[in-house]
Amino acid sequence: MGDFVFFRTIRIQTIRMSGNNKAKYLEQLAKKVLTGKASGEEKLFLEEYYNAFEKHIDAHSELSEAEIVLLQQSIRKNIQSRLAHHSVPVRRSIFSQWRWAAAAVVLVSITAVLFVNKQNTNTDTAQTHAKPADILPGGNKATLILDDGSVILLDEAKTGTLAQQGGIAVNKTGDGKLIYSVATQNQAELRVSYNTITTPKGGQYQVLLPDGTKVWLNAASSIYFPTSFKEKQRTVSITGEVYFEVAHNAQQPFVVAAGKTRVEVLGTHFNIMAYGNEDVAKTTLIEGSVKVTDEGRIAKLHPGEQLQLNEKEFKVVRQADIEAELAWKNGLFFFKDAGIETVMKQAERWYNITVKYEGKIPEKQFNGKIPRNVNLSELMEILSFYDDMKCTIDGNTVTIKK
Repeated sequence: MGDFVFFRTIRIQTIRMSGNNKAKYLEQLAKKVLTGKASGEEKLFLEEYYNAFEKHIDAHSELSEAEIVLLQQSIRKNIQSRLAHHSVPVRRSIFSQWRWAAAAVVLVSITAVLFVNKQNTNTDTAQTHAKPADILPGGNKATLILDDGSVILLDEAKTGTLAQQGGIAVNKTGDGKLIYSVATQNQAELRVSYNTITTPKGGQYQVLLPDGTKVWLNAASSIYFPTSFKEKQRTVSITGEVYFEVAHNAQQPFVVAAGKTRVEVLGTHFNIMAYGNEDVAKTTLIEGSVKVTDEGRIAKLHPGEQLQLNEKEFKVVRQADIEAELAWKNGLFFFKDAGIETVMKQAERWYNITVKYEGKIPEKQFNGKIPRNVNLSELMEILSFYDDMKCTIDGNTVTIKK
């Protein structure tokens, strides 16, 4: 079959396909390329599809600017990564093979979710709705516990002032943030009380503390803090994962306690990941400087460094992957040589699910970025493409088997 006839036939077939069928066809074609079973014509068609996608992506208004950038970056990085990890002469034929493979993986795994399905929202709306067995991604959900024991569900509370305590006003903004601000001109009226903010599995939240420090809480996390910082140190306690942008105050250092670990700063940006079900706790410094102490062990971090610690380990990584560590704050899953158990720990927290494994646990390592606003079924489809594992969703339980 000549190239022109082949392309014309294949275009007609794909144009007539629904979003799901088109994604399935591209998946099959991608797997043939990856396993070396695709014909020359099929490789050429996939190249044309990829080039058209890369060239005309900006013309599709269904995608947000962030999604377009993410898709373009993913395509380029996937190609570069695959070339970098294979020490073979870069002849045209070999480059083409990896280029098609990389393009296929990105197009099917990410484009099928964000691009093909969005094109059909007007003509096939029912297909885009979550299936009964599907689970939606997390969102801005948290609980505020006041000093007197009062409990406020922040995702249900109306915007405006939620409480007045010791001269401090607590306000919820329209975009789902909590702001603590001084509500009195008389400093003598300020009374220190303590509040706790907790996020459930499937939740996240932003808080502005009374000293101007900005706080982001990941899912299944908490922060305990005073409503007014009147001591020599500004001390807060956290669990889970929290990102801080600390307001500078040389006379009043900021201290974060996470279990037995203490992080001391004057004003800086850093991330602490201290989930109880993770093997290693991490403190990652973005800017400024911090001192971390843990049962007599001490480390001073500079920007770009990360401290990894547990009962046996206390190690400073000089060049941390900042993008990967802050991906959750920026609305992304970021997997870098991550096994399925590591991946699913993040999914458990974000989708509020329980994960079970039947038989041998898949050994494939995952690399790449996926938006955290996809439904659980979409995430599992992307992961399954890379390793052919089978996933079933039953209520809030996900079962994975090879």
